[in-house]
Amino acid sequence: MPGKLKVRIVAARDLPVMDRASDLADAFVEVKFGQGVYKTEVFRKSLNPQWNTDWFKFEVDDEELQDEPLQLRVMDYDTYSSHDVIGKLYIDLNPLLWNEGASNISGWFPIYDTMHGVRGEMKVVVSVELFPDLNKFRQSSCGVQFFSTSQVPARHTMSAVLGFVEELVVNDDPEYQWIDKIRTPRASNEARQLLFSKISGQLQRKIGLKVLEIGGNAVLGYWQCFDLEGESGIVVRGIGTAALLQKMDTPLSPTSLSPPKDFYKDVYPFWNFRLPPVSHDNQSETGSYESIGGTAKTWQGGAPPSPTKGVPIRHHGSENDLTGSIGGGSSGSGGHRMSRVMPPLMNTDLLEYPFFTMMSFPVDFIAHLAGMVTARSVKLLDKIHNPDEPETRDAWWREIRTEIRSHANAMGCHAVVGYKETTTICDEICVLSASGTAAVVNVALLQRSTNQPSTLTLSLDRTEFVKEQNEASGSATDGMSDSFHQETGCSLCHVPYKDSTLPFPVTLSKCQICRKHKVPDILITTIEPPVEIQYTGRGCFLQARICRPKKHAQGEINAAQVGDALPFMEYELHRRIINKLKVKGMNALFGLRVQMIVGEELLVGTATGTAVYIAALPPPSTLKLTGKSGTVDEDNKELISLQKRISEAIVKNKEQYNLNTTDQTPEGLTDSPKHSDSQQDVDDLNDSLLGNQYRDTYILEIDDADNKDIADALLERDLPAGFFSCSTEKMPGDLNLTKQVQTLNLVWRQSMKHPTNQNMSRIFETLLQTLCFKLRALSPCCLCSLQFDVALPEDEIVQIWVTGALLAVSDSKGTPKKKGSRNSDDADLMFAMEEVSIPQLTQTPVKGLKASSKLDKKLHIKDLSACREVQLTPLPNIPGAHIDEYLGYINIFFIRESTSLIQGGGVNGFMHHFITEVNAMVRSHVAALGGNALVVYTMIDCILMENPHKNQCQCLVNVSGDAVHVQYDSDVTYIGQRGGDSRGSSPRILPQSGS
Repeated sequence: MPGKLKVRIVAARDLPVMDRASDLADAFVEVKFGQGVYKTEVFRKSLNPQWNTDWFKFEVDDEELQDEPLQLRVMDYDTYSSHDVIGKLYIDLNPLLWNEGASNISGWFPIYDTMHGVRGEMKVVVSVELFPDLNKFRQSSCGVQFFSTSQVPARHTMSAVLGFVEELVVNDDPEYQWIDKIRTPRASNEARQLLFSKISGQLQRKIGLKVLEIGGNAVLGYWQCFDLEGESGIVVRGIGTAALLQKMDTPLSPTSLSPPKDFYKDVYPFWNFRLPPVSHDNQSETGSYESIGGTAKTWQGGAPPSPTKGVPIRHHGSENDLTGSIGGGSSGSGGHRMSRVMPPLMNTDLLEYPFFTMMSFPVDFIAHLAGMVTARSVKLLDKIHNPDEPETRDAWWREIRTEIRSHANAMGCHAVVGYKETTTICDEICVLSASGTAAVVNVALLQRSTNQPSTLTLSLDRTEFVKEQNEASGSATDGMSDSFHQETGCSLCHVPYKDSTLPFPVTLSKCQICRKHKVPDILITTIEPPVEIQYTGRGCFLQARICRPKKHAQGEINAAQVGDALPFMEYELHRRIINKLKVKGMNALFGLRVQMIVGEELLVGTATGTAVYIAALPPPSTLKLTGKSGTVDEDNKELISLQKRISEAIVKNKEQYNLNTTDQTPEGLTDSPKHSDSQQDVDDLNDSLLGNQYRDTYILEIDDADNKDIADALLERDLPAGFFSCSTEKMPGDLNLTKQVQTLNLVWRQSMKHPTNQNMSRIFETLLQTLCFKLRALSPCCLCSLQFDVALPEDEIVQIWVTGALLAVSDSKGTPKKKGSRNSDDADLMFAMEEVSIPQLTQTPVKGLKASSKLDKKLHIKDLSACREVQLTPLPNIPGAHIDEYLGYINIFFIRESTSLIQGGGVNGFMHHFITEVNAMVRSHVAALGGNALVVYTMIDCILMENPHKNQCQCLVNVSGDAVHVQYDSDVTYIGQRGGDSRGSSPRILPQSGS
């Protein structure tokens, strides 16, 4: 066997009372992996049993180690009846299957029951011994590391980026099987949780095989989500960017990552080819909405022929057991001439979609940003002939990806960055969505390895590409050096397309920095703000929301309603957020995320992003109002008053966000002969011929009461003084963020019988104000990575899940603001917030749903860095700390059900306890791997179902992130709080000014 699994059960503590006569329990543990089962001895009459067993050994396949979780079930022994279940524990073994991860898993894990929550803790030690497997036909992908982080991980360098990888797995949902009618709710929930763990591991193994096949060893920006399709089954999908990573302190092994000697010279010689030109025919590029099989409206667009068609494919086996197969690869397709050199051993099918799921990129990786591209499709789940076959879903996603690629090609780009795929499901309706940012990238800049030839990655001749674009757009070559554009960062904003061939109207003007190339008036992207771009002032959070009623229908009629409404909702969202952007006085959106949620009788759309002012783009045009006649009459006092309020808001926002819109031209550039008066006249003439859509001002026409509500929505309340917000991981601009204070999780749920756009906007605005009120003692602070996830689980029920990270803001001197005593800060609170000094570090175990706060006087801590609580953050890095090591990818699906909802505090109490338990279990898994933080903490697929008449409630949550070990700075205050064992228990870290 290629692997050996060893498990040791040490002890348990704080078990619930199972025997009413003695108020104790007779506990034993059932250890199961695959088909092998072991049991510990029964520890009689104790709530803190000590087993201290020998090693339970399993001889298993490496494929089974990836697919199967380790199952530990704690039972109460009964002599004359069946044993009672106390709780279960699932441990994912994938972090132990790559050579740079943890060597073992050891720590205290909460014992979890889907009906009662956390029921004590159990200490477990798990070790995996993996033998080398040189079989090139193996079905495992041990050695491939998965990262949730959407950038190059800390302490790593990227030797090659190999392209887009994806996979999906379909299985029946145990909740809808016939046996569910006779088994208990606990058994049904446990069957679901086990299935989620299995198919999650199976999905990672299949994606890892694709990564090994193209010569990679890691997946960046990995995004995994579950689609619960009801009776059609469960679909787990995963997408990511395959890459070849190297640790900074570990050189690449020539035998593991490089081809054999003279491999390319003698066996597989290189070859070159040029991409064929892509036609800019609007009909073939953009497509149109039409019915597919009479079931739904979907976007059908023709795609250019793949540049890799006809390429011979040769496969080569892996050179070792952990690192993966040899070689490198490339990705990309587009309508511009490129030079691509690649070994024929690459599987070119994986290079069909030049998508990058990363959000942050190295400097100069992106040459040009064109704008956001989106594709959506409405499908009927009951039209699937065989729900167990994944081919139908694969075909659906191929349509979406082909459309995204064609949109990028139409914009003159060969790649899509910041790519993400999502779904929304309501009964038999499934809406598939994909979005990204069309861009021109330079993959060759990522080639850092000295052991591999540079021809293994995609090579883009940037100078030749820019020259072709200038000739196509009619601009003369200015002869500026690339160093000038790199220093100013304006080249990222230069449009890579020809304005006369675009299938949509666009307003172009001269770059405000170099004064030569064309830039759009507004730039919209889905990525993080690049560090190369020059920003003016600071950014801010921006959001638009709309809702539309829908008639209750089924089948094709229901799908047709949704398909007809989505394009108009998307246009309305775009119009609203652009209007808000102009009122803010800014000209760009980063990290834009558009959600379309389908309910039985309601459609909700949200657009969330971070607004910034880019120096290279022109100032936003003035927002003016007009009536039906095209002018504002003097008698129409409402419009005059509203116009005045908007103008005052624009002036106020420019002052608030430090938007100094003076000339950004570098010194000495205007005196250059390249910018003579004659050249200026030529550029002005080109600007005047850009099309009929060009206007000096942006006009918002008001013709009815609904549009007045739109104008009123432009004047939403600002956040209180001392609060800043953004939807991106980093706040662009002149804001100095020092340390993370807290991770936010807020669930709002309410019935809306008559939802309107105004009511929906008021709800989101109130949620933000509520957050600021609860966090007022921690100001000044910034809400980063702020995300709103909307769901419509039932009729007339709207659910909003708010997540984010709270970061401390320092003043201009770089030191946090000092506050008065805590008593003065808490004077207006019902209960004062407790604070524990450094010598009073505590270790408080969990008891059911409550946590004690007894002081352990015997706890002596010599090294504070080794005794800290596991931090949870949605950011890829923790401000005030640096990452030492990545320990593995965490992905856990939790189910919680209650049959005593009222006794547990209603839905609010139920969700509060559940989220607390979920975070405690996630922290225990991270601490057991030797980590003290979970970065890119993501809580998705929150499905909350309530039945108040039966006093029942059920919630499903999927949590993922990267377990890491970080080193903190010294200027922090420690707040004692419960952790795991001696290695994982740790206090929470707060700034000197907060609590």
